[in-house]
Amino acid sequence: MVAKQPHERRQLRRLPAAELKVQWRPRKGLFGRFRPADGQDFTRAGLSLYLDGDDRLEVGDAIELRIELHMEAGTLGLDKVAAVVRNIREVDDGKPLYGLEFDYNANRTMKSEQTRAQLGRIEGILERSEKLRLRIQPLQDIEGLRNKG
Repeated sequence: MVAKQPHERRQLRRLPAAELKVQWRPRKGLFGRFRPADGQDFTRAGLSLYLDGDDRLEVGDAIELRIELHMEAGTLGLDKVAAVVRNIREVDDGKPLYGLEFDYNANRTMKSEQTRAQLGRIEGILERSEKLRLRIQPLQDIEGLRNKG
């Protein structure tokens, strides 16, 4: 396990989610349409994302997600993923970054072992993808090895 930064609340290491497609909608409405979002990182416990457009969420809001991981070999997808907004951080450009926690008690889909296994599989694929990316990146791109001067 990676040592946590003092302000870090996550139990698990963040994984970049470059090939992760996320859509969301409020869980309150019966027939709300899914809206696109920009997934930033992912663990089996939750994810963080930016919302497209002028949409806003508040801490405690319950939402439903569609998650798709696109790979060369195919696509892993999950529907009816329940999550709760746990924190909101403003990043450099002033855009809010939403920290979501999966709600494993929200519905029958979330309680199933198959859903937990699929989320764990997505995390594992993203982790292996990140390790490969780090192994093949040029040395000058690694922050600690960059020449200062």
